[in-house]
Amino acid sequence: MAALPNAAFAGGFGIEQSAYYQGMSYAGAATGSPSLASISWNPATASYALSGLQAEASASVILMSADVTVLNPQDQFPPPGAAETDIGRNALIGASYVTWQLDDKTVLGLSLTSPFGLGTKPDDTNWAGKYEGITTYIFNVNATPMLSYEIARGVSVGLGVQVDYFGLKRQTAATPQGLANFKADDIGVGFVAGIDVQPAPGTSIGLGFRSSIDHKAEGHVELGSIGKAPAEASIQLPEMLSLGVRHALSPSTRVLGEVEWVNWSRLDVIPVVLQGSLAGLVPAGATVANFDFRWRDGWLFALGGEYDWSPNLTLRTGVAYEVSPVDGATTRLVQDPDSNRVWLSIGSSYTMSDGSRLDFSYSHVFFENDAPFNRVPGSTLFTAPPLLGTADVSMDVISVGLKMDLSSLFPSPPALK
Repeated sequence: MAALPNAAFAGGFGIEQSAYYQGMSYAGAATGSPSLASISWNPATASYALSGLQAEASASVILMSADVTVLNPQDQFPPPGAAETDIGRNALIGASYVTWQLDDKTVLGLSLTSPFGLGTKPDDTNWAGKYEGITTYIFNVNATPMLSYEIARGVSVGLGVQVDYFGLKRQTAATPQGLANFKADDIGVGFVAGIDVQPAPGTSIGLGFRSSIDHKAEGHVELGSIGKAPAEASIQLPEMLSLGVRHALSPSTRVLGEVEWVNWSRLDVIPVVLQGSLAGLVPAGATVANFDFRWRDGWLFALGGEYDWSPNLTLRTGVAYEVSPVDGATTRLVQDPDSNRVWLSIGSSYTMSDGSRLDFSYSHVFFENDAPFNRVPGSTLFTAPPLLGTADVSMDVISVGLKMDLSSLFPSPPALK
């Protein structure tokens, strides 16, 4: 299932995707388990896949509210517009995973995900912050073929290649010239690597790494009726390191933990630079706007557990604390008013007679109340007035997933069994 992101639901504008692991607030996501989704965090966990072709897909509905309130008058560019509006948007996202066991040590895998995404648009497009942003949209699709290999009993390693499409769009009210639009995209390449160790029966420790990806997003800037010109913005998507632990307390009960680091500090001030003259008024090479992040690194700490209620039904729950890359009012974007978060999640799995599995999960995410923002843009062609205010964000995530055992249709290669 391809990803259709319209809202970010991990730190910054990152996206986590798994109906199975969401039920534990992503605790243990980098360790091997019955869920193929773990290969997105750690390619070495593909070694846990069953024989033949296995497939898993999940879809999530994100119900998001982001009320922003402007506290300072915007008299520089009248009319000032509404002081309060909701910029949050509900969304549907999805992810797919496939594995194929070549022999008892080697497994091929493929993940189709959207590690990053964002979509915000105010209910009132004439709101007081319209010069900072009207519509912001990030679309990301990542295909990662990978291979895992068991190098010793209970020790597997994995390696893969990321092929990443990144597109972005930003629309602001740029006065006195009119509406300003920037739209661009790019394809970049990176890698993934990981290791999974089973030090004892029922215990798994996994470490996964997803590399950063350089994107030179090329597109155009359009300014009202004046015209448009080619432009580009260079952005480096952050790398991610995940450490997961899974331990069986009994044949029916397991505890899981996860620590995740994301190098959001790679995102500083990203200029949008003209590659050609804009209607003969602005020369090539001029910075027309900035994506002013100046973020710090992000962290996720999660703890979860699951219990086999019956041979077919498993129940799970989890809690997580997420340290936002936003460390204060001056780095909180109006388009993405992120703050530290607490995840509370529940989930379940039902295993069907043919070896397939249905997953369900629900999470409520608590954000910082009245998170302040204080935006003071630098001097560019589309300079906005200073913007002071607060944001209240809340989010609910409902996910469903389906794991399918297709080994009867696509068995492992006979010569390699």
